[in-house]
Parts: sequence; C-alpha cells; structure tokens
Amino acid sequence: MQNWNFGLLDIIDIALVAILIYLVLRLIRGTRAVQMLIGLAVFVVVYELSRFFGLLTVEWIFGQFFSAFIIILVVLFQHEIRRALMRIGANPLASSTSPTEMVDSLVESAFALAHGRWGGLMVIERETGLKHLFDSGVEMDAPLRSDLMLALFNPQAPMHDGAVVIHPQAGQGGRIVAARVLLPLAQANALSGEFGTRHRAALGLTEESDALVVVVSEETGHVRLVDGGTVSEPFDAAGLRQTLLRRLSQSDGGSRDR
Repeated sequence: MQNWNFGLLDIIDIALVAILIYLVLRLIRGTRAVQMLIGLAVFVVVYELSRFFGLLTVEWIFGQFFSAFIIILVVLFQHEIRRALMRIGANPLASSTSPTEMVDSLVESAFALAHGRWGGLMVIERETGLKHLFDSGVEMDAPLRSDLMLALFNPQAPMHDGAVVIHPQAGQGGRIVAARVLLPLAQANALSGEFGTRHRAALGLTEESDALVVVVSEETGHVRLVDGGTVSEPFDAAGLRQTLLRRLSQSDGGSRDR
C-alpha cells in the first residue's frame, strides 16, 4: 500500500469505466438483456464456487464455456450492441423539432382507426434511420393527416398491410415517408398469446432501433405504444398524446425514458 500511487490519470480511468457501465446499464434497462445478465452472473458464481471447492469436472465445463465468452456475449446481446452502435453513429447536431402538431395528428389517426376497428402500425423515426426498411414497402412524401392515414390502412386499400413510417420535420407536423413496410418480427415467445403479428413486428423493430411504434389492434380496438422492446398498456387519447410528447421531447434532449 505504501507504493500505491493514485493520480489524475487513475481518476480519469475510473471515471470513464463508471460512465461506460452506466451507459450500458441504461441501454439495457427494461429489456430482456437484464435477465440474460443475471443468468451470466449465476454462471460466474457457480464457476467460482466450483474452483473454490475443487469440483474439477464442473470447473472444466464452465472453463470451456468462458473460453468463448466474447463470442457468447456478442450472440446474446447482438440487438443491444447494434442499437448502441447506431446511437453512437447518430448525428448529435441534428436539429430538434417540436412534436406537438405531429403527435396531435398521430393520436387523431390512431383513434380514428381504433373506432373503425381497423388495424394500424405507425412508426415514428427518431435518431436511428429506417431507410433500409423502405425496400420492402412504398416510399412516399406526404403530410401526416388522419384522412390520409385512414386511406392507407383501409382494409380494402392495396397498401393496408405493413407499417407506415413517419419522419418528424420542423414546422410540418411530420411526413409520411413510407407505407406497406415490413418490420422484423420479435421471437414468438417474446409476447403473450393475446398479441398478434402487428405487436410482434413493433416489438422486433424497437429491439433494434430507437423508433416509437403506435399499434392499433383490429381485434380489440386497443391503442398501445411500443418503445425499447416494451409494449404498453392500452392508452386513451389523452394518455397517448402525453406519453408521445414526453418520449419525443426527451429524445430531442438526448435522453430517453425507459
């Protein structure tokens, strides 16, 4: 202890590690990655106990497991790693927009669909670009209006399947940039049986990006918000409007509520 020197570089080193751990925990909070981390922690405890008590076979088995630990981490946390890299690559100088007009149009559209028991899948693009998904649908450039949204999701319309992607634009209340877009599906066991393909698609997209997805169920007429791999309880119009304004404002400010 007498030869232990603790200087400025050590403080910076510890601070950077602490910030990194905080950012990782914030990224995975509320996702399935938390349960996977707990499982890995149990493995580590069992491994250390096997070493302590001299359980050679158990120690060898876990030793083989941990010899490929980096690969295992990449496989288990591929969605979280992808989302983190996309957030790092996002443009920090992008201008923020006032979401009020866009949210009002989106809420009006969602509950108009719910009233008619028409299913809907409305994606709000945030920092993570979604243009790579447009190949599966039809690119558009139209204002976000409830009558246009009803036309797109009309069960008799040719483009009612899939999702509509909405891009926030300053002073324009949001633009519909694509329709009939196919989204990546979450695993079949990721949701309970009460949810259908629309909810699985919304969940799959939000596991890979920071998009917000409003889902309207044609079976129940419920309107839910999917964000960060989490499906909300059904909203009324006021609750959805308040939640969307909060989430989008926090996104503009560089923080997110999980």
